[in-house]
Amino acid sequence: MKLVHQLPGRLRLHLKQELKNYSEVQIEAIARSVPGIYSANCNQLSGSLLLYYDPQQISSGKIRQELNWSFNQHWIFKQRAAAALVALISAAVLEHSYEQLPNHWRKPLLGGSLLLSAALDPKVFTRGFKQLLRLKPTADSLTMVSILAAYLIKQPVTATTVMIMSGISNLIEEITDRRSHSYLENSLKYRGQTVHRLKAGKWQDIPLNQVKQGDLLACYTGEKILVDGQVVNGKASVNEAGITGEFQLAKKRPGDQVFASTVVEQGQLEITATKLGSQTEEAAIYQLLQEAQSNKSELQKTADRLAQQMVGISFTAAGLTYWLQRNLLKAISVLVVDFVCGVKLSSEIAILTAMNHFTQQQVVVKGGRTIENAAMIKEVIFDKTGTLTTGQPTVQKISLAAGVSQPELLAAVGYGEQHVNHPIGRAIMKLVKRHDIDLETLRLEDEEVLTGYGIIAHNFHGQNVYIGSEKLMKQHAISGFEQQVELQDPTARVIYIAVDQQPLGIIVLNDQIRTKMKQTITKLRELGVVKVTMLTGDKQAVAQQVGQQLQLDHVASGLLPRDKVDYVKNAQQQWPVMMVGDGLNDAAALKWSMVGVTLGKNASGAAKNACDVLIQDDRPEVISEIIETSQQTMRIIKQNYTAVFTLNTADIILSLNGRIKPVLSAIIHNGTTIGVILHSLIKLR
Repeated sequence: MKLVHQLPGRLRLHLKQELKNYSEVQIEAIARSVPGIYSANCNQLSGSLLLYYDPQQISSGKIRQELNWSFNQHWIFKQRAAAALVALISAAVLEHSYEQLPNHWRKPLLGGSLLLSAALDPKVFTRGFKQLLRLKPTADSLTMVSILAAYLIKQPVTATTVMIMSGISNLIEEITDRRSHSYLENSLKYRGQTVHRLKAGKWQDIPLNQVKQGDLLACYTGEKILVDGQVVNGKASVNEAGITGEFQLAKKRPGDQVFASTVVEQGQLEITATKLGSQTEEAAIYQLLQEAQSNKSELQKTADRLAQQMVGISFTAAGLTYWLQRNLLKAISVLVVDFVCGVKLSSEIAILTAMNHFTQQQVVVKGGRTIENAAMIKEVIFDKTGTLTTGQPTVQKISLAAGVSQPELLAAVGYGEQHVNHPIGRAIMKLVKRHDIDLETLRLEDEEVLTGYGIIAHNFHGQNVYIGSEKLMKQHAISGFEQQVELQDPTARVIYIAVDQQPLGIIVLNDQIRTKMKQTITKLRELGVVKVTMLTGDKQAVAQQVGQQLQLDHVASGLLPRDKVDYVKNAQQQWPVMMVGDGLNDAAALKWSMVGVTLGKNASGAAKNACDVLIQDDRPEVISEIIETSQQTMRIIKQNYTAVFTLNTADIILSLNGRIKPVLSAIIHNGTTIGVILHSLIKLR
């Protein structure tokens, strides 16, 4: 597979070996199965494959890697299928003609048949034998012993059938697990990663993949650091828990090292990039993948423990059967019925399939525990700005204090807001840029961000600029806004601006409720959510208006971040709670809730780091879908459990009575395992 031509979102490859093994239709189907590719056109005459893909979701290099893996898997599957057919036919011929064979041929032919069966999946024998030596037998140990025992009593068809059915189960699990990782990796690695870079004396927002070693980057309050680097200017408190495991915030100053995937909780930093690309991104992704794998649901952990216990029970039951009945055939029939695969895969595949469902939609679910917890949610708590509303407020009006001109106010507010990554700050900066205001550069050490209050920017022509809420003005004894505020809509968002003790005026903004948010809340109630709450730092009039429009059960306004945390803690003493937010001031509440959901492409790095579910675009309907899919997943797991225990128990009883032979017993057991896998895949597709 060679690269012929490449443009952003468009890729042409030349195929050679692949065209010998697959038809055009098969090649196109394989290509479209790769996450991020939405169009594939194969031309056998020219030997080319033309692909259209989303460059924000997957890179061209990753496409070629995924295609190679997919083609290899299809080829391996064909080889395994052919090998399985040869092994099964050979076993059937050997078993049928065994008594007619000369004595000196019998053992060599049985040994050859055993080698053919073992070659179908050698790892079963190596893993099973190692675990048996450690006296910690697993499902592979059961499979290995049952195959050896079947050959011992001259039943090669039984042994080969067990091996084939076990291989099918393992192959389905392997492909599902690989695809889950692929979706998750692509979703995290290529979506919306931008940084602030200084070039030619100006700060620019550029894609992460354009950053070079030695570039000067800036990172502001609430943002995730995306490269490893050294601080050259500024000071900040950085959350490094994801890297070091230390939950106490690290204080960073010039000369200190910072790491990718950490979050600036408070302050601003200028950083020289020292490590980038695969040096940091792959490490961060690997860490999150490990987290997703280790973050199993309690149901999965219970299944793992139960499955391990069932291995010993299966060996014991087979041993007792032989001791009581002196019938090795019946003992093998019991031995080939292990509950391990069915019990483990009942939950594993269902959870992985649910995670796949979301990652294909650019929704990252951080582990199976989140799926289980989401199924139990009884109260959903929303932040307002950027969550219930679009988070993209627009400036409605500027009201100036006496003797103050509009350029004066915009110069002051632009000075203080130029580093802020917040919806209101972005709306104000759009206004400043539209009026072509020449801004004085704000040094990082001169900016003080007070979460929940606003900003104090020092050294504005030797003075302090205060930008924020009424609480900030009262805290610093700044008055004189009364006349301007009285004239405004009580539901609008008002930003106060002052220089030292002198009020400059106010900026009035308004926000719109997200499209489909009302339908989402209705759906949540249909799914059994008994209370929908809004927590906001906004003023009461604004909060109440939004609450009435969306018919919320409870509204709390004028809150600081710690107030949100207190509410979440108290609510969770009554029932499971989901918190939905997008800002720095929501991060702690997201962490404390049973399920934290971050919504929106403009969400802060702190919120993305703290959440259990990351919705990387602006679709609120995914919130109700998370609960609905999680509930469905739990129902399917319980149905799978019932099927596994019922059918396998019946299998054992029939084996003990001599009603069925080992080969049929193996088919029933492994058929049950494959059945629960397919049930999970089909129902959750």
